[in-house]
Amino acid sequence: MSQSDDSARDSPQGDPWLAFGYLVAGVLLYGFVGWLLDRWWGTGFMVVIGILLGAGLALYQTFARFRAPADPH
Repeated sequence: MSQSDDSARDSPQGDPWLAFGYLVAGVLLYGFVGWLLDRWWGTGFMVVIGILLGAGLALYQTFARFRAPADPH
């Protein structure tokens, strides 16, 4: 096997379900943390901040995971 075959197999294939999973997990996890903070602090806006933060971090993680690899030459 050549080196280009190995690098092609190691690069991400762009599975849309993995990207969807990142987004759903980020929104649910950080939304839940925001909801807990709302309950603890007696506020009503932390769940919204948590959902937005979770979505933003999930998008960042998705772009970081699926970006095109840098050319080694």
